[in-house]
Amino acid sequence: MKTFKTTIFMMLAAVAVTACSNEDEATQPTAKMTIEQDTYNINESMTVHFTGDAENVVIYTGDTGHDYELREQSNTGLVVNKGLFTYAYTTPGTYKVVCLVTNHSNEGSVVLRDTCSAYVHVKDDVTEIERISAPAVYYDEVFAEAIGGGNWLMVLPRKLLYKNKTLTVPLKQKLKFYISSSTSKIAVDGEEFNSTSKYDLASTHSITVTSNEGSVAEYKLLTLNYAIFKSFSLLGKTGTLGYSEYDYSTYTMNVKVPAGSDLSAVAPKFAMTADNERAYIDGVEQTSGVSTADFTKPVTYTLVATHPENPEVKVETKVIVNVTIE
Repeated sequence: MKTFKTTIFMMLAAVAVTACSNEDEATQPTAKMTIEQDTYNINESMTVHFTGDAENVVIYTGDTGHDYELREQSNTGLVVNKGLFTYAYTTPGTYKVVCLVTNHSNEGSVVLRDTCSAYVHVKDDVTEIERISAPAVYYDEVFAEAIGGGNWLMVLPRKLLYKNKTLTVPLKQKLKFYISSSTSKIAVDGEEFNSTSKYDLASTHSITVTSNEGSVAEYKLLTLNYAIFKSFSLLGKTGTLGYSEYDYSTYTMNVKVPAGSDLSAVAPKFAMTADNERAYIDGVEQTSGVSTADFTKPVTYTLVATHPENPEVKVETKVIVNVTIE
């Protein structure tokens, strides 16, 4: 009887050891993935679906820093989360995408691996300009606006206020193009763009963008100045133009007149800075020395500058005239 009990105990112990051993053993993982397409543009999201079976899944995308063939040289894979992986390439080329999967025993003494791979082609066919700026104007904060038809409009102040000093802004400026490609080529008036060159923005410039794939897009860069009064006087008193440090499209004109002056209907004398500029009050064009206004309260002029080559392209400036009694 004692021998029988001992035999049963040894059999149960053997089963328990075997069960524990099986739990510690690593099972062979399976690497399987699907990629939604095999051709992408730069900055376009690639989606990888993991359809295999494994405890740990990483993707080597094949570009710099993530090349499976260079994994022994500190190139790394990227972890797949819940069977889904997304990535965007920034450089064109053909890349080998490798899916590496591993299973291991609880103690880590046994690691089983499997891989699968696929190739994707990434092209750079970017010809779209995202933004254009004049970077030398007050900390690169003056940007052109896309106005349709491949045209961009750069609007510059003639003067700006900087640290309580009024500075003149020249029309010869460096340009900066924002485009989501490092390989697309930009030409200005048929010449390769140079970020250190100054371009005369008094003229309209032709911009050509050629992608790495050979696609070409044509643009025009037009420029206008915010209109300002060259001179402004009221009842023989000359006004002083005030500039804002933050808003180039709004100015003040401050005029001091003698006590007792009748300000209810006065025709100021003014001159515009350029021939393509006009002054309006409430949509009515104003004529120097003829058109009257009530200056007992602030009067807002709308100055409109029209592009000489494209009359549909306009920019407005607000000038608020404040009259005080001396």
